[in-house]
Amino acid sequence: MDIKAVPRSVPRSLQPVQILPETPQTLLKYERMPGQLTPSMPEHMRRFCFNQITDSESNIDVQSGYNIIFFYNALESGEFLGHENDWVMVYNQEIIAYGKLYSDDELNHIFKKMPSAIQLPVNQKRLPRSKKRKMVTTNHVNNASDYKVRASVRRPEEPGLVALINYTLYDKYNNNKIYECVIDTGAPSTIFPFHIKRTLRGDEGWKKNPITSSGYGEGANEIYATRMFEVRLGDKHDWTKWVQAKISVWEQDPGDEVEHALIGNDITDQLAYAHEPKRPIKFLDSTDEEKLTQFLNNSLTKIVVLFINFYPFQTANRLCKS
Repeated sequence: MDIKAVPRSVPRSLQPVQILPETPQTLLKYERMPGQLTPSMPEHMRRFCFNQITDSESNIDVQSGYNIIFFYNALESGEFLGHENDWVMVYNQEIIAYGKLYSDDELNHIFKKMPSAIQLPVNQKRLPRSKKRKMVTTNHVNNASDYKVRASVRRPEEPGLVALINYTLYDKYNNNKIYECVIDTGAPSTIFPFHIKRTLRGDEGWKKNPITSSGYGEGANEIYATRMFEVRLGDKHDWTKWVQAKISVWEQDPGDEVEHALIGNDITDQLAYAHEPKRPIKFLDSTDEEKLTQFLNNSLTKIVVLFINFYPFQTANRLCKS
């Protein structure tokens, strides 16, 4: 897929407006006057850009922050007149393309050539939000300690580099903010602290503009993966097999209300585990899974046999009718 720059012949507005690139020096005015970014820029985007530019060690993160600011300056100045239904791709504080929202595979291809590119909708009502997380486990006994787990995350292509959360993470980059890693039956997808992205290094496989959270962590920013990562969970005794999922991470400082890394159904649906009331979760390894499958199959067979023995006449009639 080829990404071409917007032709000069494309009318961008009735009165062309020159938008100067942002630099560390020009950003000082925002630091002195908080909230003075363009009014069209949502608060969560302002916070995200500021952290990307001032707190990140990655030049790609810094440049993506500049690109988001450029987008909203252009939006405010009327640069996107006639493109109200389009998504806009910005790279190096220049408009690259108008069009549809790119898929993850398309973004991965684009990022190889333009690693800090961002894509946002002109119609801000189309800004994506995460699927709502209900945060079910916090209402369980022992403050959900029976649902706390260990978690390891790695890239499939780099198995030797592993990011670990040992039940509880103290984020030394954010005043030792505490995150507890729990299985959440109300979460459709898995989200980790920013520590995971930082530890695994490199910006490949991550979207460069955030998605705002809904439900648990309402209003916080999430950064989504564009490719599969590998995750395994652990209890006090063992680890599960590695399974793949497109995970997400919280922004560097998601606020005081976010206190958890949530293991969602995208991970748990691929694993076998047992949970006794008021006891920690016990994960099953591959051997345990085979035994459990055999047990369930045998149990189902026994139930069917018992039903036929107790209700032979009704069963025969049902079989004949079918």
